[in-house]
Amino acid sequence: MLNYFKNFIITFLVVLAVYQTNKLWFEDFSSHNFFYTVFRDNLSQGSAGEIKNELEYIAVNNGSNRFVLYRDNADIDGIKQNLIKLAETAVIKSEPQIYDSFDLGEMLSGRSAVLHYGFMLSGDIFSAMYDTDSNKRIPEFDSIAIKDMGADGFKVLFFGSDSSEGALYELESYSGSGDIKNIVDSARQSVEEVYYVSSVLSGYDVFRGNEFIPTWAGEAYYGSIISTNPVSESDSVSAAGIDSFVNGYFENPVLKWTSMDDNVYIFSDESTVVKYYPEGVMEYASYSGQNGGTDFETGLAAAESFLEYEPTLKNDYYLAGFDYDADRIIYYFDYKINNLPLRLSEPMKEKLGMKSFIEVTVDGRRISKYKRYLKDYSNTVKDPIYTRKSFLEAIDNGLSVLKGEKINSLSLSYLETGDENIPLCYVANIDGRYYSEAAY
Repeated sequence: MLNYFKNFIITFLVVLAVYQTNKLWFEDFSSHNFFYTVFRDNLSQGSAGEIKNELEYIAVNNGSNRFVLYRDNADIDGIKQNLIKLAETAVIKSEPQIYDSFDLGEMLSGRSAVLHYGFMLSGDIFSAMYDTDSNKRIPEFDSIAIKDMGADGFKVLFFGSDSSEGALYELESYSGSGDIKNIVDSARQSVEEVYYVSSVLSGYDVFRGNEFIPTWAGEAYYGSIISTNPVSESDSVSAAGIDSFVNGYFENPVLKWTSMDDNVYIFSDESTVVKYYPEGVMEYASYSGQNGGTDFETGLAAAESFLEYEPTLKNDYYLAGFDYDADRIIYYFDYKINNLPLRLSEPMKEKLGMKSFIEVTVDGRRISKYKRYLKDYSNTVKDPIYTRKSFLEAIDNGLSVLKGEKINSLSLSYLETGDENIPLCYVANIDGRYYSEAAY
């Protein structure tokens, strides 16, 4: 028996050695090439429980009415699970109070928290995303407010940030209340020179709904942002750099065909095409085994699984929106850096033909298309930028085009304009029209 076992081990090692020798001869074993193997073999296993980057931010008020905004995914992951679980429990155990108009200020005052998505979703999608049986009637929403009522339990409000409709649930007792109280209490330790105030609590009626407005005493300092192109050498795009970069999208990159058409680099085999456009956009498309039809949460899990295994993706990202295209769903992702959003300017969106930095099209559980503006962003120690300009000054100076209209949203964001510098701006959405003004 022992000899049999030894012979088995020896045979296994010989087969493994032959396999690895063939792989090393015929394939590129870079980390990026590993990406192809991972998403080909494991993407179909995606499930709603793998959704990780759906939130734009979480805002927490420890009772001072000064909110801390958590945007970094590592910070969000640490508190999201407890808040979502409370919201699920409230929906399951209580009946909703549906409002055409509600007092959001009462919900946000005192000890409270808000989970904010970059897109509108329904109760059915919420239930499916978090694999819960909480799909009672909920109007479309992009925010969930949770208020700690002390001995009286918790209130949970699902609402649209620029809408007057909402669904309120009340939970008299909750076994995880200690975890929620710890989250709220810890926000006190995070407030330094910059904090956020609620436009509703502060009485700013220029907004259609609630916005969290950055506030500071004196000057607020932010790190400058620089961008790099992973396929460039000495500030110019390298053909060799592009060729090496796209290898990970092919099962056997040495067999791919290479061509150029109107300054567009094209790499392909019998089932895959990867293009690099002169504007800096990389586009991957797969034409094999199309699997039409998917639901939102399964498609999102597949998209996030795909991005998680993308080794060249350096920045935090979040789901900024989605569109249906026949049986396919397109998911749009934007970046976060320095605990602030990083967005494409409107001219850049038009130039690139993209709505966000990343677009992932899911067909069934398969990724049929992946587009990305191929830039990585990082902080630089040179010349941190600072601002004395409040949002009121930004409105007075650059947003005088309001003409009595309400502002749908206003954020302090880094803005990709295509220039060398990445400016820090106030970015406003007014009935679908975007305006920006430098914050310094």
